[in-house]
Amino acid sequence: MKGLPIILLFSLLTITTSCSRTEEDEGLKIDNSIKQVIFFSNESEYEFEASYYDAIIELKKEFPEEIKNMIVLTPSKGKEHFDTFKVKDCPAIIVIYNEKIVVKVDGATSSDKIIKPIAKVLSKDS
Repeated sequence: MKGLPIILLFSLLTITTSCSRTEEDEGLKIDNSIKQVIFFSNESEYEFEASYYDAIIELKKEFPEEIKNMIVLTPSKGKEHFDTFKVKDCPAIIVIYNEKIVVKVDGATSSDKIIKPIAKVLSKDS
């Protein structure tokens, strides 16, 4: 009976430590079986991204699942991914399918010039 409080304390300690979240980056998880949208954003210069935000809102109306699964990358959270996808400037948006970039829009542009190529790729069945 004297060991019961120690066992309970140890069990409680084990449970609480196993439930803690770690902030480690497990790498970029891209599902190659779907058209994956990736938005490259620079949180320190968000005022230049208004046309991209407008485009994302419009695209979400027509492609809610694809935009729901969108990955947002910032220089502080994954600069190495900028190099992987050859993104030099923010903002940028790409769509990857079967391990290939099928569309890429980057730099200052209108929301219409962002929406058209992204919608065209997302609407295709293949």
